[in-house]
Amino acid sequence: MSERSRNPDPSPELVREIEALLEERLGRFGLDRVEVRAGFDHAGEPAIFVDAWYRLSEEPSDPEALAEAHRALVDLLVERNDERFPYVRDHFDKKQRVRGFD
Repeated sequence: MSERSRNPDPSPELVREIEALLEERLGRFGLDRVEVRAGFDHAGEPAIFVDAWYRLSEEPSDPEALAEAHRALVDLLVERNDERFPYVRDHFDKKQRVRGFD
């Protein structure tokens, strides 16, 4: 079995759903773009990797809102019968303030 058949790229529909979920939940923090790809995690298991880039925002980022969005992403994949775990990497401007840390 090839790696691609074991871990296919997310469908364009799923990518749009992931983008929409993150925009809805994290857009107020300056979400600029999202990239989604298939890959394998540290244990060699199929996974989905999500990179989210943010512009500098006046509103401090909220770690609780980020965690809630990540949990919602897991729920979305479960609803779509996709058993892969989503690994999300948030890329903020170095000057971005964080709620609770400023």
